[in-house]
Amino acid sequence: MSQFLSVLMLVTALTLTVCFGVAAWRLSDEKAADITGQIPHPSYGWKSTPTR
Repeated sequence: MSQFLSVLMLVTALTLTVCFGVAAWRLSDEKAADITGQIPHPSYGWKSTPTR
């Protein structure tokens, strides 16, 4: 019985890993979701240019 439960947990873990991997891959494929974390150029951001 212990071996059966071990195999069942292994199969469950692999299935969940595949499901979450496919979901992350599909999310990263969308152009609207920017997950690269790039910092925008200062002139294009919400902050104004400092006045002198």
